[in-house]
Amino acid sequence: MLDLKPVPSYWSAHSFASDEYSDQEVPVKQKKQLLRTCMQNKTVSLPKSYRTLQSFGIFFTLNNLEIAPFPTEIVYLAHGNQMYLSCRSPKTQELRVHPIKASDHPWVRLTEGPDRIALQAPVSIPLKEEQLDQHVSVNQEMSADNEFAKDLKPFHAFQLPISGQLLFVMTESGKEHIIRNIAMSSLHQQGEFYLVSRRHIDGSTSRSLTFSRDGWDLADRQIMTAYKSNRIKTKQHSLPKTLPVNQTVPFVTFQFIKKERVVEEKTLSIRYQPVYRPVKEYQIEDEPTRGITAYFHPTMKSFEKAKLSEMVILPDKLSRTVAEELKAVTLEEPQGTRSPFSYMTLLEYGNTQTFQVYLKKRANKTDLYLQDQRTKKSTRLSGELARQVSEELEEQ
Repeated sequence: MLDLKPVPSYWSAHSFASDEYSDQEVPVKQKKQLLRTCMQNKTVSLPKSYRTLQSFGIFFTLNNLEIAPFPTEIVYLAHGNQMYLSCRSPKTQELRVHPIKASDHPWVRLTEGPDRIALQAPVSIPLKEEQLDQHVSVNQEMSADNEFAKDLKPFHAFQLPISGQLLFVMTESGKEHIIRNIAMSSLHQQGEFYLVSRRHIDGSTSRSLTFSRDGWDLADRQIMTAYKSNRIKTKQHSLPKTLPVNQTVPFVTFQFIKKERVVEEKTLSIRYQPVYRPVKEYQIEDEPTRGITAYFHPTMKSFEKAKLSEMVILPDKLSRTVAEELKAVTLEEPQGTRSPFSYMTLLEYGNTQTFQVYLKKRANKTDLYLQDQRTKKSTRLSGELARQVSEELEEQ
């Protein structure tokens, strides 16, 4: 019975070209087809060669309820006369490729032209003159007595595959720590990383690593700091033109020098993995995520307009318990009367499922029935779970 799906009216879709999204939303029919196709179970491997036809980003728009800063990336691809739709959700970062019929997507034109071979690993590309100039100008603008003064050193630029992840690994005392996990993107396929030297107001200096993609910094991780008479020595290691797959390749070593002795050493490496796997970044707290959340609301408008004052939001653990129970239920016709909170909507990563809520009060307990708005199937929550949910609703 549990079956969360995207509701098109809760999403907006925008075309993507020249490194930016269009302000104009795509037509509703097109948006529905994009969502419908991305939800299909049938997938195939990414063709070994293809051409890109058109790109989109699709955003969950009820952001007062769930923060979704990154879109689902959607790209039309073609290999010969066969068309595909690739989808990547920020939830899993998994690249899913769906074969499609051109007639089902008439807004995309099957253009002619040679297919390009899909990158199997990141390939080094020369730093552009404007990138070098940008770093020089930033260095000149920063004052030496500024707390945030920094010296950017151009390092490496790469053409990136559209699947997998790039891991930056710090090795110290024989132990490896992943300090940055960069998911690959179908829309942003060039990236650079460079060292940052900062001179601080207290006289200390620090070294950081920054990864940038399409002109904006994704991450800056401080690696080492030296105070007063101490210093940091840097040794760079050359990288191959094409990164080997699933191998850790060092590119710089930092040494902390105190009284002309090396007292600490850290090496930074890079590793490309073609299949994305979630990893925990070293000394970085995981971003808070609510997971699946249950909202009880008097009207659909209350939910769609994100009127939090009119809703009861179940605690995270109780929301998960409700969802778990709905995975395997015995169907029962609803009894009782509609609750003052007439609806319950489950929300997770932009996918929703809404139920009508019925209450039947008895001598020592209250039965709580849920009827799926789409399928009209209904069930009764177990006694203890119904009691906990009813108590939350009564507290409002």
